[in-house]
Amino acid sequence: MLVSQIILIVIMHGLVFGVACYFIGAQKEIGPIASGFLGLILGFIGLIIVLASSRKQVIPFNIQLQHFKQLLDNGTISEAEYNHLKGRLIEQQ
Repeated sequence: MLVSQIILIVIMHGLVFGVACYFIGAQKEIGPIASGFLGLILGFIGLIIVLASSRKQVIPFNIQLQHFKQLLDNGTISEAEYNHLKGRLIEQQ
């Protein structure tokens, strides 16, 4: 095998694992960028690390909205901040 073929195989290997880890990592606490980098550099070992990382904790919409309302009622945030947070929460849905 030529050296150029070996280099091409190593690059393709890194890209395949990098892309796979990127998409898997988007649903994990580690995040897509770090996951993609791990897959690119470490290959199969990076994939194992990403798969072993914890999933993102999803807080339901109504719980987050109640929390923001409680902060408003306590005087921790202003009405404008509450509306901004509520708007961002609605955009994420």
